[in-house]
Amino acid sequence: MRQKTTVTGTQDQFNFHDTNFQNPLIDASRPDPYVAEKDGYYYFMYTRGNKIGLRKTKSMSLLSTAVESVVWTPPAGTAYSSNIWAPELHFLSGKWYLYFAANDGGDVSHRMFVLENPNADPMTGTWTFKGKISDPSDQWAIDGSVLTTGSANYFIWSGWENVATKFKQYLYIAPMSDPWTISGDRVKISSPTNNWEKYEPSGNLGAGVNEGPIMLQKDASSPVFIIYSASRYSSDNYCLGQIQLKAGGNPLVAADWINKKQVFVKSDANGVYGPGHNGFFTSSYTDPNGVLHKENWFIYHARSVANTTNGARTPRMQKLSWNADGSPNFGTAVATGINIPIPVGE
Repeated sequence: MRQKTTVTGTQDQFNFHDTNFQNPLIDASRPDPYVAEKDGYYYFMYTRGNKIGLRKTKSMSLLSTAVESVVWTPPAGTAYSSNIWAPELHFLSGKWYLYFAANDGGDVSHRMFVLENPNADPMTGTWTFKGKISDPSDQWAIDGSVLTTGSANYFIWSGWENVATKFKQYLYIAPMSDPWTISGDRVKISSPTNNWEKYEPSGNLGAGVNEGPIMLQKDASSPVFIIYSASRYSSDNYCLGQIQLKAGGNPLVAADWINKKQVFVKSDANGVYGPGHNGFFTSSYTDPNGVLHKENWFIYHARSVANTTNGARTPRMQKLSWNADGSPNFGTAVATGINIPIPVGE
C-alpha cells in the first residue's frame, strides 16, 4: 500500500511509494470495462458472459489487487440467462441499479435488463431483478447506460433498427420515468455513416457499428457529450467517437446531437489495437490548505497484438484532458509497460 507523508512549510509535499502504474490494469481479458464511483470507492465491472462481478477499491491503479465478488448469477432457462454483456452500475434515487444486456442463447434476443439493490454497499445486500427495460419497439438492444441532464434521466443504448437490418448498430435514447422504466419511444441519435464506424476485422467496410454509449460532461456549465465505440469490436480499428448535445438542445431531438467526430484510435507505434468501450471516473484529493485537486480519467479495453480478433482485451486507463471549448481530449493510446503517474489522491 502507498504511504503518504506530509511535510509542512510554504509548500506541502506528498511522497508516495509506487507513484506510477502501468497498463494494463489487469493482465487478462476484461472486455467492456466500466467504473462507478461513490463515497471514495471505485467499483469495477466488465463482461463476464454468464454472471456479474464487482471489484471495489480506493485506488484504481491497484485494481488488480482488489478481490472480485460475484454479485448476481442469472437463473437458468430465462430470456436473460446467457451472454451477459457490458454491465453498468448507477446510483439513482438512493439505490444502486445494474444495467446489463443478456439473451436466451440466441443473438437476436439480446435485450437490456435491470437489477436493484437498496444497500449502501453494492458489494453486499440483495440484488432484485426488476425486469427488462425496453421502449415500445422492443428491438435488439445492448450497452445500456443512463444520461442525466438537470433532473431528467434518459436511457441510451446500442440497437438494431429491426431484425431485417441486424448487425448494423445505431445509438438510441428514450425518456425514463424511473430507473427501471422507459416512458416513451426511442429516438435514433447516431448512425454509422463514416468509414471509421464501419471497419470489420478483415479491414473491409461493413454495415457499421455504434455501441457502448456513455455520457460525459466536464461540469454543469459545459456541453454534454455521448462518447461511443465505433466499428466491429474485433477490428483493430475499433475506436471512440463522440456526439455533442447543442447548447439548449433537447436530448430527445435527433437534430440537436451535433459535431460527430472520431476521438480515440489505435496506435501502431505504441502497439495498441481496437481501443474502445470506455467508462469515466474522477480522482480527487483535498490538500491541507483545503484546496481540492481533481483529475478526470477514462478506462477502456484494447489489444496489444494486431490482427487477433479473439485476442485479450485488457483494461487500461489514461488521464483525460479538456479543450478550451469544453470538449474532451483523449490524447494518444499509451503502450503497455510504460510508467504513468497514478491518479491524484491515491
